[in-house]
Amino acid sequence: MKKVIIFSIISTIATCPLFAANPFDKFKDQLSGVTTQIAQKNLDNFAKDLGGLMGGASFHAGKTLGFPGFDVGAHIAARKISEDDAIIKTAGIDNVFLPVIQLEIGLPAKIDLIGRYIAYADATMVGGGLRYGIISNSCPGLPSLSVQALYHTLNVASGVNKLTATNYCAMAMTSFNIPIVDPYLGIGMDSTSVEPDSSVPLPSSGMKGSASSVRIEGGINMTLFPFTYIQIGGTLIAGNLDYNAGLGVKF
Repeated sequence: MKKVIIFSIISTIATCPLFAANPFDKFKDQLSGVTTQIAQKNLDNFAKDLGGLMGGASFHAGKTLGFPGFDVGAHIAARKISEDDAIIKTAGIDNVFLPVIQLEIGLPAKIDLIGRYIAYADATMVGGGLRYGIISNSCPGLPSLSVQALYHTLNVASGVNKLTATNYCAMAMTSFNIPIVDPYLGIGMDSTSVEPDSSVPLPSSGMKGSASSVRIEGGINMTLFPFTYIQIGGTLIAGNLDYNAGLGVKF
């Protein structure tokens, strides 16, 4: 019964609207009819905010699952849009929420396989990667350490606003195996690219947006029932303090 409840909550989170309004509504408008310099600035600032969301909430532990471990959860990254992001700000949006379904499978040799997915309206994001365990401790208070690398691609086809965004994220993370409330912390690098579709008229052909940032992410896992968790955390990236949360089943 508990698993049924958890999966019901996961399904509800995963299908909730990504945004109160569409953040891509003014994408074409902020790149057309402006100078090359302004268009490039708008693309880069847009990539900075979008990358912060795409790579967010991708881990909540420093210990790999072990074979044949399994973790499926719904996680939400929330970001306050920076004032210099004209593309999203002009759409009348101050905060963006990106819910993601994440599946992790424990493989031999201290490796976890990670898959991420979300689709809503005219936007679809797919992500995947690997996590490798360096130190694994089962004793409470002793740290576990692992590293992971993820790749995400986001495709948007919203009317005249069409784009493809990619995000690479490499992290090192640790957690401490503390019962009921287990803290975690990670640090890594993000690199994001945004490429407008050829149908978007640009002041200069071949323009792309790009952003790279250090990501510092931490939080806690609360285990209220066996094989389940609730995760709450925060992320410092590109000068912004983002938030994330999630829940799932793990064994």
